[in-house]
Amino acid sequence: MRAAILGFFILPFVISSCSTNPPVQEEVIPPPSQDSSSEKKADIWSWQYDNGPRGPENWSKLNRQYDMCSAGAKQSPVNLVWHAPQKNNPLEISYKPGTATIIDAGYTLRVDLTPQSQISYLGRDYLLEKIEIRSPSEHTLSGNQLPMELQFYHRSSNGLKQAVISLFVITGRGSAWFDDLWQKSEGLPNFQSSTSFRFNPEQLIPPRKTFYHYEGSLTHPPCLEGVQWFVFNTPLQLSQEQIQRFRDRFEKNNRPTQKLNDRTIINY
Repeated sequence: MRAAILGFFILPFVISSCSTNPPVQEEVIPPPSQDSSSEKKADIWSWQYDNGPRGPENWSKLNRQYDMCSAGAKQSPVNLVWHAPQKNNPLEISYKPGTATIIDAGYTLRVDLTPQSQISYLGRDYLLEKIEIRSPSEHTLSGNQLPMELQFYHRSSNGLKQAVISLFVITGRGSAWFDDLWQKSEGLPNFQSSTSFRFNPEQLIPPRKTFYHYEGSLTHPPCLEGVQWFVFNTPLQLSQEQIQRFRDRFEKNNRPTQKLNDRTIINY
């Protein structure tokens, strides 16, 4: 099974059901709170990832602001299936070293970054704000779930649009960047941040920038739509010990895959 899964990363494959780029939708996503810990403890624990009454199937029942979690037609994550490649990659990545802090968000580790790194897609710029970790992966490849997924959250300069670069993690070599982040997070209380440190997000981006693109949503409440997703084919590697270390501290924190409906997924 592992060999079959890795095959997805070796081929320069593309998901495509049309030959044109999908339009960028103009749904408004509210800008983040000015509070540095905008995800309040009370709000985080009003929804959970288990199968209980506060789990993903019931998110929309917990708060009227979460209605999109069940009513939305363009929800994330989704299952990704291989199709023939498409050329003319429209994504530009310009990441720079900067100041970062680590926050124990209750359900995951979050790396908050000074907004100086950015991506550009179809003429719109998005500033990198944070990186979050999911385990197991939220997106799947032909129904196969990977051990982890790193999600890089970006916001447009006017604060109204979001885009996410997502990297799968497979079991392989240990990585020094993970050990460094983990060491800085050890003993960190829930909803508290670490001291500032220098971090270069570019070190996590693979040299081969091929990816799936589709329009989706946030994968946690309020599940707002209009999010541009870029799920890379080439994975990162972490050792089994590093993956297990994260899982021992943070239980399952992935949303199940959602219906694709009439959306187009393209692999560049």
